[in-house]
Amino acid sequence: MTAAYGARRMAMIAALAAIACVTTACHSGSSDSTPGSKKPSAKKLVTPTEPAIDPAVAEANRTMASGVPIGASTAPLEVRFDLATVPVPGAPFSIEVAVLPAAPAPVLRLEVTGGEGLSILDPDSPVSFEKVQAGSVSRLHVKASAAAVGTRLVQVRATLELPDGPESRTFAFPVVIGAAAPPPPPSPPPPAKPAAKTAKS
Repeated sequence: MTAAYGARRMAMIAALAAIACVTTACHSGSSDSTPGSKKPSAKKLVTPTEPAIDPAVAEANRTMASGVPIGASTAPLEVRFDLATVPVPGAPFSIEVAVLPAAPAPVLRLEVTGGEGLSILDPDSPVSFEKVQAGSVSRLHVKASAAAVGTRLVQVRATLELPDGPESRTFAFPVVIGAAAPPPPPSPPPPAKPAAKTAKS
């Protein structure tokens, strides 16, 4: 019995060893269990993309003229201008102003003034915009007039209330006041119809 028991025990140990060997071989052959043996993922690396430009900003950059900066200020903003029609002496005309901040600010203030010979009719006081964002556009409709023909200047002083303190920058835009269009010439009179011939008797 002792010999038979020992034989059975040796057989069980051999069987367990075989099972352990097979299991270990299976795991060792798997690419998922061995450190450093994982294949690189087939997924493509996603590269960060640049933020999209606001369509309103793109339109302002495309259709409006850049203001001329005055002074050495480097406040992070730009101002652009546009005229819908050619101004004429004595008649109010409109100027579209677009402010493009490059930094967020809780408050943006605009002051519009006219150079010699140009009167600003509206706005007649500073205008404020709250919670402006970088990469956005703030628009202002300005109404002005000039009494005589010539080149006049409109100036816009823009102030951003930044965390380190307010920063201001002034931009100028030349406006050419043209001569009033002359009245159209009178229409020529219609040609006279020839007299009808009388039949001979």
